[in-house]
Amino acid sequence: MSNQASGPPPAAKPPAGTTAVPVHGAVIARLEQLTGTPMQIRARIMVGAATFFDGFDVISIAAVLPLLIRQWSLTPWQIGFLLSAGAGGQLIGALLFPLLAERWGRIRAITLSSGLTGLLSIGCALTDHYGLFMLLRFLQGIGLGGELPVAASYINEIIRAEGRGRFVLMYETIFPLGLLSSMALSTWLVPTYGWHSMYWVGGLPLLIAVSLPWLVPESPRWLAGRGRLAEAGQALTRLERAVAEAEPVALDPARVASFQHLLDTQVSRRARDLFRPDYLRRTLVVATIWITCGVLQYGLSSWLPTIYREVYHAPLRLALNLAVAGSVSSLLGSLASALLVDAVGRKPVIVHSFLGCTLSLVLAGLFRHESVYLVAGLCALALGLMSCGFLTAYVYTPEQYPTSIRAIGAGLGGAWLKIASLGAPLVISGAMQHGHLGPAFYGLALVPLLAAVAVWGYGIETRGQVLEQLEIRR
Repeated sequence: MSNQASGPPPAAKPPAGTTAVPVHGAVIARLEQLTGTPMQIRARIMVGAATFFDGFDVISIAAVLPLLIRQWSLTPWQIGFLLSAGAGGQLIGALLFPLLAERWGRIRAITLSSGLTGLLSIGCALTDHYGLFMLLRFLQGIGLGGELPVAASYINEIIRAEGRGRFVLMYETIFPLGLLSSMALSTWLVPTYGWHSMYWVGGLPLLIAVSLPWLVPESPRWLAGRGRLAEAGQALTRLERAVAEAEPVALDPARVASFQHLLDTQVSRRARDLFRPDYLRRTLVVATIWITCGVLQYGLSSWLPTIYREVYHAPLRLALNLAVAGSVSSLLGSLASALLVDAVGRKPVIVHSFLGCTLSLVLAGLFRHESVYLVAGLCALALGLMSCGFLTAYVYTPEQYPTSIRAIGAGLGGAWLKIASLGAPLVISGAMQHGHLGPAFYGLALVPLLAAVAVWGYGIETRGQVLEQLEIRR
């Protein structure tokens, strides 16, 4: 407890084969030797806790929306704007926080976004006015949109190439677990304690914001890339500590020299390089993936409890329980992604999951006049398949870019998601207003189909490669 009170733990003696101030190549070599140390696991858990509440808070609106519609007598367009307000804030956050992460560090950016998310969730719990609630959701969205891309970059950067996909996605499965927990908890909290209770629970990220900087180190890759090699060595020592105390870590000088030579042939990138010829194709492929996820996550998932209640006239508790099925399916899809991504590669997982999602949505459109249970089952299957590709995007996107713009590239991916999220809820609101769910399902199905074609034709495979080996050299 004394260490936490006075600052991060002091650096231990550097492992054998290293120096107090390592060269950049040694930083990469040391990272590539680590195999799931206790500190790496702790970092995954702590950052995962922040991501859990992102999932919890982002879908809370779906659980409380049926009550808000009646309490505030909302029209379909007002509902659409309420949903899009959160997405608008997330768009700003997805662009702002990666910039902060490149300037101030990954952990500081995650801490700030978690604190903002928790604080604004409490604000939502304290209001009963539609306009103020929408404003608070917009501001909360800034924190929600900023955490995920920075966290994904951080987790990618602290693990070695071998097994990176599974390590990252075992962290990322915490996001759909947050979605599932939000929907599951809402079936008890909302009918019993009212909609405000969901936002009180959503304030817990404030605790994470207080503890995170003391419990996990900054990304050594980011520190080394900024020329802060001494601090990178200290961060590495914290990551290595349990291993180094048992058996000193020895580095192969040839491996260090190889990484250093690789780094010496590369140049520092800036945000504008994302749209220049070297990285433009990667950026466009990433955009198709994240647009798909935004359309389906916000254009479908957020609306499901309301669709089941308003279109199929299901009781509130049944509507919420049917929506939970979609969250369960999303979690299963995420786990499948974690198991497959290192075995078969990133591209096959994304392509086949999106094609399956397309088929499920087409069938939902064809059978929309049948039982609510059949429609709910097909929607749950679509969300599970979408989630399989969506979670893979969290490991695939940071792999596309060098450390100097990795968080910005991942944030841009998140921004595409939020841009899609702004319009998608309004499409569903228009379909509900005119009673045309069929075209809405078919239109949604077209989006993952186009993304699957783009990834298969133009995406690169990144499985098993060191991040620095994936950088484009001039």
